[in-house]
Amino acid sequence: MKIFKTTIVLLVIFAVLFGYYFYESKTNKPVKKDNKIFTFKNNDVNSLKIEKEGKTLIDFKKEGDTWFIKEPIDYKADSIYVDELLDSLTSLTFDRTLEGDLSTYGLDKPSYAIKVSLKNGKSYSLFIGNKSPVKENYQEGYYAKTDGDKIYRVNASSLENFFLTDDYVYKYMEKFVVSIPKNEITKLVFYQDGKEYQIQKGEKDNWQIDGKAIKADDVDNLLDGIVLLQISGLDEGKNISQADQPFAFDVYGKDKVEKISFAKRDAENKYVLINGHCIGQYVTLKDIKNLQDTFDKLIK
Repeated sequence: MKIFKTTIVLLVIFAVLFGYYFYESKTNKPVKKDNKIFTFKNNDVNSLKIEKEGKTLIDFKKEGDTWFIKEPIDYKADSIYVDELLDSLTSLTFDRTLEGDLSTYGLDKPSYAIKVSLKNGKSYSLFIGNKSPVKENYQEGYYAKTDGDKIYRVNASSLENFFLTDDYVYKYMEKFVVSIPKNEITKLVFYQDGKEYQIQKGEKDNWQIDGKAIKADDVDNLLDGIVLLQISGLDEGKNISQADQPFAFDVYGKDKVEKISFAKRDAENKYVLINGHCIGQYVTLKDIKNLQDTFDKLIK
């Protein structure tokens, strides 16, 4: 009898637990409120501007699938870093909302403003004010607001990408000198010590220099050196219009030509002119010398 009663009790407990489980699994639970500030996605954005105290620090615009810097220079942008900025913006969350006079939070005269426009014509802004004197969950934060009335406290680490530091223009500009993809290059013309050398791709993907066949591996090494040549720094505000070095080359793609030449900067670097234009970007002499050595081996 004692065993029978114990069994009954256990069955009752099991039934209660099963019923609770069934109820919990079938009942709609309240969804936790989303604390994201913006709902648009990276691919929705076609322009992004960062201002500091009313002055434009950098302005990006998307043309087709390509990002360009429009201010303070006009140059192709590094899409990886632009996407990083957009990731920071579209994933931005707040830990609480506040009320009060904007001046209390430094939002009457924001230190930074991030402005975006979308493909659908809509525009959004984020204004950043004072740093919060109180940590939330051991995290520092800033006060911020959008075009609406709400004031948010946001995590400081979420905003650090927008606090642009020295050489930020160089960071966000495209580093590769040649933009034509390696597999689309059909012709190269090199200029060295007053001589011209033409390297042409044939119909069967064979390469020739001035009509003579050359090894595919040698051309491949040369092409790698060309497409991997990178800008190593920027003298912002510097404009160079005249090349003065005895080494240059033209790169032919499917529908465009990029003419690369160099001018003196210092003992370790050379300004690089792309289609006769330079805004102060330079490459290392070492990289140029490596490319030149590869070319010299090919013509010997």
